[in-house]
Amino acid sequence: MTASTLICGMGSLYFMRQVLAEPATWKYIVLGILLLCTSILIYKLLFNYKVIKISHDQVHVYYPFRFFKSVQGIKELGAWQEVVIETNKTQFRELKLVFNNKGFVKITNQENSEYDKVYKYIKRKAPKLEVKE
Repeated sequence: MTASTLICGMGSLYFMRQVLAEPATWKYIVLGILLLCTSILIYKLLFNYKVIKISHDQVHVYYPFRFFKSVQGIKELGAWQEVVIETNKTQFRELKLVFNNKGFVKITNQENSEYDKVYKYIKRKAPKLEVKE
């Protein structure tokens, strides 16, 4: 997603220079589409960014660009599930934590460097709440 955002942003800058040099209707249309795509991708990147801290039987989820912070206890965990998808050369793993009262959090091994520690911690603290496929 980051690469596509960068490509759209660079394309927008390129077409903006082209429009300033030689205005044409089709260049305005392409520039509008690229700016719209870039805006949507940046919005998704920024507003889905989260910081997760799990310790002392608490799950702290902080969305810095939304100005939202949530603290849930492990006892408030309703269920959790790990989904493993085999790709050509790598393994994609996603851990979904569902809380009783305030939604869910998804953690992937591609986004989080400490994924294995989180998985082991949740497996140790709430083994009965695991949902099998």
